[in-house]
Amino acid sequence: PNSRNRNEIFAPWRSNFSITKSRAILTTPAGRKTNLYKETSSNLNMVTTSTDENEGGVIMLSGYPFYLRGADPKALAEVADKNRVLLESIFSSQMKSFNRMGSSTIDGLAGTPVCDIVVELSPWPMTDETKGKMAIAGYEYKGVGSHTSQDEWFFGGEGKPGHLGRVVLHTVPEGSEFVRDMNAFVEYVKTHPNAFQRYNDVKVKGAVCMSKKSMEDGKLLGYKREKAEVCDKIKEEAIEWWIKRETKTKDT
Repeated sequence: PNSRNRNEIFAPWRSNFSITKSRAILTTPAGRKTNLYKETSSNLNMVTTSTDENEGGVIMLSGYPFYLRGADPKALAEVADKNRVLLESIFSSQMKSFNRMGSSTIDGLAGTPVCDIVVELSPWPMTDETKGKMAIAGYEYKGVGSHTSQDEWFFGGEGKPGHLGRVVLHTVPEGSEFVRDMNAFVEYVKTHPNAFQRYNDVKVKGAVCMSKKSMEDGKLLGYKREKAEVCDKIKEEAIEWWIKRETKTKDT
């Protein structure tokens, strides 16, 4: 039976959903089934049986959608392009680069549909006058980011918090290693199937675990804590891989 208090999982095509203690089954109109999780006494493993790339489910975490197979890449690209044009009109020649970052940049990777963006600025930081223009354009200043002290970040976009259309924007100085690290992470996960699988598995496991909690508040933060260790490990691997690749390129 449906159990909205324990788990709200749905698909845009109104899939049928049934859940028990050890099984969460999505049944599509075509009759295909996906077992979203499978519990054992020692772990929680993701099991997918559907082969249709257009099928999938969404887990709600404190009101935020978590896409088990990633949000629509084309829709995310449109969000990024729209914000690129808007930011270019604000920063003009001050904006030296524009890059997407994070899980939503990687097609098929489970996660929320928020579009994470990082731009390099010179000079940095932006003036109060520019911050005023950002506010008028709908970007809410959030102070200094947690990843690096040289990162002023903003919430923006046309979507609701955590939903498609929403943007998290990082602004850093030109030449920031943060940009290198984020590019390295994305490229590494895209090109290394083992890294993709490890990251995807821990994200889905964390989301499913948190969705089963009785308390609604804090599920999204709990999910982020669940994935943090694996994410940091893959980031270390990615940066090492990126530096070795760049060094090899320079030597040839």
